[in-house]
Amino acid sequence: MGENVSLEDFLNVAIDAAKRAGEIIRKGFHEKKNIEHKGQVDLVTETDKACEDLIFNHLKQHCPGHKFIGEETTAANGITELTDQPTWIVDPLDGTTNFVHGFPFVCVSIGLTINKVPTVGVVYNPILDELFTGIRGKGAFLNGNPIKVSTQSELVKSLLVTEVGTKRDTTTVDATTGRLNRLLFKIIR
Repeated sequence: MGENVSLEDFLNVAIDAAKRAGEIIRKGFHEKKNIEHKGQVDLVTETDKACEDLIFNHLKQHCPGHKFIGEETTAANGITELTDQPTWIVDPLDGTTNFVHGFPFVCVSIGLTINKVPTVGVVYNPILDELFTGIRGKGAFLNGNPIKVSTQSELVKSLLVTEVGTKRDTTTVDATTGRLNRLLFKIIR
């Protein structure tokens, strides 16, 4: 991209990358999966890697001077340090467990940090065709329509949604369920 690049340009590049990766996810999502079968892990890994490769290639083509941090590449190469340089952070298949089980909450997540500040973000669910976008200071959108957080200020009147995570060691599970129990007693009357 040339000198007169705007944050909107970066957002559009990220949207294009997310939608292209979404096609790969959609195809894999609708394939029959056998969770017990060893090949299932291969399908998830192949989908994850194919999406990350596609996204990074697309971003590098349009933003050659930027840095990149990805789930697959970081896992393979170790920790990548976040610097002040423009850096794309990508989770190519966010919601792996949902993907495996055919639960339609699976997303491509792409963010751009500048000076370590999250500046542009795209989350695309290719199964539900929901595109969440945002530019720092300019609001958030769902499929082009403005969205905002709830105005509810009382926890007891709020909806609680949680994630347990993938770690199953006793310490992590106990800490997670302990936090959940404390929250539940604050919202249930």
